This record gives sequence, C-alpha cells and structure tokens, in this order.
Amino acid sequence: MKEPFRLIVISSTDGFEHEIGYVQQMFEAGLELFHLRKPKFSTGQLRRYLEKIGSQYHSRIVIHSHHELAASFRIRGIHLTTKHRKKRVFINWLRLNYLKLRQKKITVSTGFHTLADLKQPNARYDYVFLSPVFESISKVGYSGTFNEDSLRETLNKTSYKVIAMGGVTEDKIERAMDMGFTGVALLGSIWKSKEPVEVFKQIQARCRQLVNM
Repeated sequence: MKEPFRLIVISSTDGFEHEIGYVQQMFEAGLELFHLRKPKFSTGQLRRYLEKIGSQYHSRIVIHSHHELAASFRIRGIHLTTKHRKKRVFINWLRLNYLKLRQKKITVSTGFHTLADLKQPNARYDYVFLSPVFESISKVGYSGTFNEDSLRETLNKTSYKVIAMGGVTEDKIERAMDMGFTGVALLGSIWKSKEPVEVFKQIQARCRQLVNM
C-alpha cells in the first residue's frame, strides 16, 4: 500500500499574534498534522497555547518541547530536536517509554541535515524532516545544500519516511514528490504570507491534484 503524502505545517517560532486562529482555520480546512515549535515558550505558555486550540484537533498536533504535556492533551506525537538527541539520551528514553505506555500510538519524529543521517538504521522515528531542501523563505541565506542525484538515490534506499523542509512553496511540491519525499513541511511560505490560510489551501489543493494524477 502506497504511503500517503504528508502535508505538515510548522508553527512560527515566536508568539505570532493571530497564529492560533489561523491554525484553527487550517484544521477546519483539513490540516492533518501541525508541529508546534516554540523554543522560547515555558511549559505554562505552551500549555495555554494548546488549551486555546479545540480539543478535537489535539490528535493532529506534535510538540517540539515540554514533552510531558503529551500525556495531558492526548496529542499526536513528540518531536526530538538535535539537542534532545545529543544531551538527554537516557531521560528521553525513559520519557518515550512512559509515553508509549500511556499512548501506544504516539508518534516520534526528528530532524536531519545530512544524507549520512538517512543511511543509519531507523529504530525509533515514524518520520523525519530533512533540511534545507530548497532555498529557505524564513531564514535568509539558508539554501538547499543537497546534490539532487545523491538525494534521489538516498531517498530511494533509506528506511526513513522523509519530509522535505526548507523553502517549500506550491511550485516545489511536484519536485519534492518526484525526488522521493513522503511529504513536505510548510513554514515560511505560510507565516511570511499575508493570507496564511489561503496559502495553505492552495498548497493542499496542489498536493491532492498531484497525488490523484
């Protein structure tokens, strides 16, 4: 059975005044997966953010920090940053096992920046982000660094489900699919726009069109 092509939206890193309202509208429009990434938020701030989102959508949210909140809100999953992977191995192992006992279907994701990472055995992650694939919209001077032929070859062989991140816009969707990615993550194309929900809907429509071709 073919793996469905994932369309993921990642939050802005700051508070962003109207973000929660936009996220709600994207959920209503069919957004299936939202990564909540607020590195400067305290546990309390992240909790309040989650409380403002309708509980019917919590099962579509993945959090990047304060993972202990996963059990309270019954969310989709947790994301491990590079810092998590390097500095808190034992603590993360305990936390992951505890969460898996509480919520057997909780997902675990992480982010990679080299093709060598994708060549390692995958014993933990449901999917991973690879970046930067295209020229970043949110980070000036942060351009795609991968040789396309090598990227295609690696994606064809890897055991990971890989999501393209960095510079993903509507016109890049077909290219990402063709290279072998199992999904794309939207960040700058959404939050740098004056109409985030409309941009999401346009990209969502393009993904559906290409999947059904």
